[in-house]
Amino acid sequence: MAAITESNPPDPFHSHLVALLSIYELGPPSAPIPRYDGPSDWQTESILRSLTAMAQRMYTAEESLAAIKAADA
Repeated sequence: MAAITESNPPDPFHSHLVALLSIYELGPPSAPIPRYDGPSDWQTESILRSLTAMAQRMYTAEESLAAIKAADA
């Protein structure tokens, strides 16, 4: 794995991904998810679309699990 250096300016998409994953880690957001408005191409669009789909599936699964646990209680 390459060493992380601070000499390069931060990539805006990389910075957005770090923020987005941190928000998703906290659970369902209470505010809208920030939108990426930096340089974009088909790869960034694909990554963002996939992350959105994965987050929706994750939140749906968490809601389903909570409902199952509540029914068992």
